[in-house]
Amino acid sequence: MDDLKGRDLKGIADVNAEEIKFILDVSHQLKRELKMGKPHRLLEGKSLAGIFETPSTRTSISFETAMMQLGGHMMWLDQHRLWVGEAAEEDWHDTIKTITRYVDGIAYRSIRRERLESAAEYANVPVIDASSPLEHPCQAFADVMTMQEKKGDVRKLKVAFCWGYRTANPPAGLTNSTMLMAGKLGFDLVIACPEGFDPDMEIKKRAEREAELSGGSIKIVRSYQEAVEDADVINIYSWVSPEVFARGLETHFQGDPEFREMKASLKEEWCVNKKTVSLARKDAVVMHCLPVSRNTEVTNEVLDSPQSVIFDEAENRLHTEKAILALLMGGYR
Repeated sequence: MDDLKGRDLKGIADVNAEEIKFILDVSHQLKRELKMGKPHRLLEGKSLAGIFETPSTRTSISFETAMMQLGGHMMWLDQHRLWVGEAAEEDWHDTIKTITRYVDGIAYRSIRRERLESAAEYANVPVIDASSPLEHPCQAFADVMTMQEKKGDVRKLKVAFCWGYRTANPPAGLTNSTMLMAGKLGFDLVIACPEGFDPDMEIKKRAEREAELSGGSIKIVRSYQEAVEDADVINIYSWVSPEVFARGLETHFQGDPEFREMKASLKEEWCVNKKTVSLARKDAVVMHCLPVSRNTEVTNEVLDSPQSVIFDEAENRLHTEKAILALLMGGYR
């Protein structure tokens, strides 16, 4: 699918259903080839700039490994290496324009969506959203790949997407990307979260319009029971509004005192446990994108159970990112 070459991936909003399915097909193919020991050095001699404004384990390691396995190279660019951010010595436009003279793509993990949008505007190479307050497309691709491996065709699956309490404040990007995936691919998504933690309503409306064509659905409820009953997949995640997330560095990702107090009142009610999982189908799988706050978001009993596929899900970040990189940077034929 040559029409993906050279494009940005700022979110699931940037790709249609057929393109999503093709990226997933390539992901499965590259995973099979890796397991067979078959090399696929599709990006020989190419470089990826990784701009990371927030800490990262899976995203940074999976992107670096992906580029190595594809025959390319990734450079880690944080605030200590770039003359922007706290140093504030160079204009963002000049920084991006300079970087794109050296590299063939940019993976950008941003704390503010506007910076990602402007990077894509200034760059003349593909820009990939490696997590932002609005979307987290790479994780959403890995989640759907995992669902396909465990459940086959994702159409009409019931997916319970459950908010869990944690002291840190991750962005709502994955929740928003999952809504768009449900709308484009046709699965039934039920999001359980407390009041005040709803995902982006404009994205929900867009996903619902897509769902009218795909047969999927998106619903927000206020209890685990309604979300999890008869679910095929339980996906657990904690998130906050873009405004709270954007102040993460200032508040050490804990939030202002008033917000922290309000959020702490939810601790007892919003933790997925064995009783919660028992409401789902007997063959339901449990997912979490990691890092997880054990015994606050979800209990160890659930995370370490046979139903848990969290490390398969984590591995699939590698395979889906390899597909995205190879297709956008022009290495896949």
